[in-house]
Amino acid sequence: MTMNRSLFALSMLASSLSFAGWVQEGTGNLTFDAKGPAGFKIHGTSEKLTVLDDGKSFKVAVKIEDIDTDNSLRNGHMQEDMHAKEFPTITLTVPTSSLKESGGPIETTGTFEVNGQKKDAKFTYTPKCTGNTCDIEGSAPINLTHFGIKIRSYLGVTVKPDIMVGAKFKVVKK
Repeated sequence: MTMNRSLFALSMLASSLSFAGWVQEGTGNLTFDAKGPAGFKIHGTSEKLTVLDDGKSFKVAVKIEDIDTDNSLRNGHMQEDMHAKEFPTITLTVPTSSLKESGGPIETTGTFEVNGQKKDAKFTYTPKCTGNTCDIEGSAPINLTHFGIKIRSYLGVTVKPDIMVGAKFKVVKK
């Protein structure tokens, strides 16, 4: 009997320390940074990152068409290379049981879906929670070729397939 109570108390404590029952507040943003030869850099952003908590997992998503590199030609190439018409959204899905509301930086694994391909990948995040509100900031190194994306060469310049993706958003406990 005591063992059952202890297990129940432990499971309640564990569930209170992980994310579940959250809704996004305000806008979220995504960034990515790519590098090429001779110090060439590309920085992309989107202010339309969305977060959905279905009780089992957090799903962080952005439409490719909403990512801006400050160059319309490059944006078009990115959309073509990532097959945005066929696979318009990039997502990261993480089981809520693997997320914590305190500490950081925290490393865990989620499933990225890019170009219609799903791959598990490690990412790092830091939650800053006060009361029922958490500001989340995270990042992950991603290799685009692992998702079947061919790296374009334009005017003799080819960026490296390894990019750094970052996200910032706020969630509120329901």
